[in-house]
Amino acid sequence: MVIIETRIQLLNGHTDEPTKKMLHHLVERKKKFETYKNKCFQAQFITFILLMGFIVYLYAFIIKPTGGQLEVIFHTLFDGTYHILVVLLIVGGYATAQYYKKKEEKAETEYHNLRCEVIRKSTELWPQPIQWQKRHEVFSMMKNEFDINLFHESK
Repeated sequence: MVIIETRIQLLNGHTDEPTKKMLHHLVERKKKFETYKNKCFQAQFITFILLMGFIVYLYAFIIKPTGGQLEVIFHTLFDGTYHILVVLLIVGGYATAQYYKKKEEKAETEYHNLRCEVIRKSTELWPQPIQWQKRHEVFSMMKNEFDINLFHESK
């Protein structure tokens, strides 16, 4: 059984059950999109910090002391197992960020498509003039409570 958001459930006089479920799925898709967006940012941020730290380490402890001699730099760099581990961590962080970016884009597309479907079907979901006014109240609640704009299809 699907537990519908409390605020959506309280829309008794404003809409019917299928529309409530549709709005609930829209909120779920928005949360899924936001979750992937947050995970992608975290992976990118951690990877960036690791990369910057490794570059500073390379400059301060390998490049500067060796005087910029490439042979010594590469020997020192590839001789240490920790250096390879850090490079693998950076590559893994980048791959993780790319994975979450793809998931984020897919979730955003699903969310946007469902949001546009609700907008397009609003004339069917609220057919009478009295219900049309209640549609505006529902759309305002969705904007205020969940930051979902149902007034326009554009992102």
